[in-house]
Amino acid sequence: MNGQSKPIDADPGGALFADGAGAFEVIAALPLAPDYSLSFRNFSVQKQKGEIKLLKVIGTESVTVPAGTFDAYKVEISAADNEADKQTVWIDKASRKVLKISAVLPSLNGAVLTSELAK
Repeated sequence: MNGQSKPIDADPGGALFADGAGAFEVIAALPLAPDYSLSFRNFSVQKQKGEIKLLKVIGTESVTVPAGTFDAYKVEISAADNEADKQTVWIDKASRKVLKISAVLPSLNGAVLTSELAK
Protein backbone atom coordinates (compact mmCIF):
# COMPACT_ATOMS: atom_id res chain seq x y z
CA MET A 1 0.00 0.00 0.00
CA ASN A 2 1.33 3.44 -0.92
CA GLY A 3 4.36 1.80 -2.55
CA GLN A 4 5.33 -0.07 0.60
CA SER A 5 5.80 -3.82 0.69
CA LYS A 6 5.09 -5.97 3.71
CA PRO A 7 5.99 -9.65 3.74
CA ILE A 8 3.24 -11.99 4.91
CA ASP A 9 4.18 -15.06 6.91
CA ALA A 10 0.97 -16.90 7.72
CA ASP A 11 -0.28 -20.47 7.56
CA PRO A 12 -3.27 -20.47 5.20
CA GLY A 13 -4.58 -23.66 6.79
CA GLY A 14 -4.68 -25.68 3.56
CA ALA A 15 -5.09 -25.34 -0.18
CA LEU A 16 -6.43 -21.97 -1.30
CA PHE A 17 -8.77 -20.73 -3.99
CA ALA A 18 -7.02 -17.75 -5.55
CA ASP A 19 -9.12 -14.63 -5.08
CA GLY A 20 -8.61 -11.82 -7.56
CA ALA A 21 -8.85 -11.21 -11.28
CA GLY A 22 -10.72 -14.05 -12.95
CA ALA A 23 -12.04 -15.60 -9.73
CA PHE A 24 -15.70 -15.11 -10.70
CA GLU A 25 -15.06 -16.65 -14.13
CA VAL A 26 -13.75 -19.75 -12.38
CA ILE A 27 -16.90 -19.83 -10.22
CA ALA A 28 -19.01 -19.49 -13.39
CA ALA A 29 -17.35 -22.65 -14.75
CA LEU A 30 -18.52 -24.76 -11.78
CA PRO A 31 -21.42 -27.20 -12.34
CA LEU A 32 -23.96 -24.64 -11.11
CA ALA A 33 -27.55 -25.74 -10.59
CA PRO A 34 -30.34 -24.82 -8.15
CA ASP A 35 -29.26 -25.61 -4.55
CA TYR A 36 -25.64 -26.27 -5.60
CA SER A 37 -23.27 -25.38 -2.76
CA LEU A 38 -19.68 -25.76 -1.68
CA SER A 39 -17.12 -24.25 0.63
CA PHE A 40 -13.59 -23.15 -0.18
CA ARG A 41 -10.61 -21.70 1.61
CA ASN A 42 -9.48 -18.19 0.77
CA PHE A 43 -6.71 -16.00 2.17
CA SER A 44 -7.62 -12.62 3.61
CA VAL A 45 -4.69 -10.28 3.07
CA GLN A 46 -6.37 -7.72 5.32
CA LYS A 47 -6.75 -10.22 8.21
CA GLN A 48 -3.59 -12.12 7.20
CA LYS A 49 -5.20 -15.50 7.72
CA GLY A 50 -7.05 -18.21 5.87
CA GLU A 51 -10.83 -18.11 5.93
CA ILE A 52 -13.65 -20.35 4.76
CA LYS A 53 -16.08 -19.03 2.16
CA LEU A 54 -19.51 -20.57 1.51
CA LEU A 55 -20.94 -20.58 -2.01
CA LYS A 56 -24.58 -21.39 -2.76
CA VAL A 57 -26.79 -21.07 -5.81
CA ILE A 58 -29.82 -19.44 -4.22
CA GLY A 59 -31.96 -19.54 -7.32
CA THR A 60 -32.37 -18.45 -10.91
CA GLU A 61 -33.80 -15.18 -12.12
CA SER A 62 -33.98 -12.86 -15.07
CA VAL A 63 -31.39 -10.11 -14.72
CA THR A 64 -31.03 -7.00 -16.86
CA VAL A 65 -27.64 -5.32 -17.29
CA PRO A 66 -26.39 -2.91 -19.98
CA ALA A 67 -25.47 -5.96 -22.16
CA GLY A 68 -29.11 -7.17 -22.16
CA THR A 69 -31.52 -9.40 -20.25
CA PHE A 70 -30.43 -12.91 -19.30
CA ASP A 71 -31.68 -16.01 -17.47
CA ALA A 72 -29.12 -16.30 -14.68
CA TYR A 73 -28.01 -18.31 -11.70
CA LYS A 74 -27.97 -16.16 -8.57
CA VAL A 75 -24.94 -17.20 -6.52
CA GLU A 76 -24.22 -16.01 -3.00
CA ILE A 77 -20.71 -16.16 -1.53
CA SER A 78 -20.23 -15.34 2.15
CA ALA A 79 -17.58 -15.70 4.81
CA ALA A 80 -18.34 -18.65 7.10
CA ASP A 81 -17.61 -16.53 10.16
CA ASN A 82 -19.31 -13.31 9.01
CA GLU A 83 -22.49 -13.40 6.90
CA ALA A 84 -22.28 -9.61 6.49
CA ASP A 85 -19.18 -10.20 4.33
CA LYS A 86 -21.18 -11.23 1.26
CA GLN A 87 -21.06 -11.14 -2.52
CA THR A 88 -23.90 -11.95 -4.90
CA VAL A 89 -23.02 -12.95 -8.45
CA TRP A 90 -25.41 -13.41 -11.38
CA ILE A 91 -24.10 -15.84 -14.00
CA ASP A 92 -25.74 -16.38 -17.39
CA LYS A 93 -27.06 -19.95 -17.56
CA ALA A 94 -26.34 -20.30 -21.30
CA SER A 95 -22.91 -18.70 -21.79
CA ARG A 96 -21.66 -18.80 -18.18
CA LYS A 97 -20.64 -15.14 -18.44
CA VAL A 98 -20.56 -13.16 -15.22
CA LEU A 99 -23.36 -10.62 -15.63
CA LYS A 100 -23.43 -8.73 -12.36
CA ILE A 101 -21.61 -8.64 -9.03
CA SER A 102 -22.88 -6.99 -5.88
CA ALA A 103 -20.51 -7.01 -2.91
CA VAL A 104 -21.08 -5.78 0.64
CA LEU A 105 -17.87 -4.25 2.01
CA PRO A 106 -17.80 -4.54 5.82
CA SER A 107 -14.46 -2.69 5.93
CA LEU A 108 -16.27 0.33 4.42
CA ASN A 109 -19.18 0.31 6.87
CA GLY A 110 -21.31 -1.99 4.70
CA ALA A 111 -20.99 -0.02 1.46
CA VAL A 112 -22.20 -1.96 -1.59
CA LEU A 113 -20.07 -2.25 -4.73
CA THR A 114 -21.93 -3.24 -7.92
CA SER A 115 -20.43 -4.21 -11.27
CA GLU A 116 -22.44 -5.06 -14.42
CA LEU A 117 -21.59 -6.51 -17.83
CA ALA A 118 -21.61 -3.76 -20.47
CA LYS A 119 -22.29 -4.19 -24.16
